[in-house]
Amino acid sequence: MAAAFCEAALDGGVLVGGAAADLYTGSYRPTDIDLVGHWQDGYQERLAVLGFTRSGRHWLIGFSDGETLAVEVPADRLFELAAESPDVIDLDPGRLAVITIDDLMMDRLLAATEGEPVTFEEAVRLAVAAHASISWAKLEDRSRDAAATGTLAGGVLPTVLGRVRRAAVRALRDK
Repeated sequence: MAAAFCEAALDGGVLVGGAAADLYTGSYRPTDIDLVGHWQDGYQERLAVLGFTRSGRHWLIGFSDGETLAVEVPADRLFELAAESPDVIDLDPGRLAVITIDDLMMDRLLAATEGEPVTFEEAVRLAVAAHASISWAKLEDRSRDAAATGTLAGGVLPTVLGRVRRAAVRALRDK
């Protein structure tokens, strides 16, 4: 569904958020599909033909079993600290670009810099589920580079990364 949505509506569409986390880990239950990309001209008409309707910030599509899927496009590009080209998955038919696991982890870490317990727990959950797939050394380098920018989030990013990684290691050890 995400690939069809991107094809119909977005240039440079990339799957992000919980659906991307679920794709990589199989351990996350997203409530919607989050995509980033630039809107194409005439996208509303093409989405309507596919069966999508607009409801606030979401595009909804209903299925014959009564279930509804919501798609949200919260931004036109990946966040500023995303450093890698998205992974591309070949589907039958189509293709889907997906934020890399390291960029997804960086996104979760940035959200956790705000100090909210929920966002910290989300970062730990992803770190546990994808621990072996994450390039921790690369994230350490990137967080140090972000700290050098002088932004508030960048300044605490190395600390948050350390806390998340330690919490993930503890959780994996306790399994």
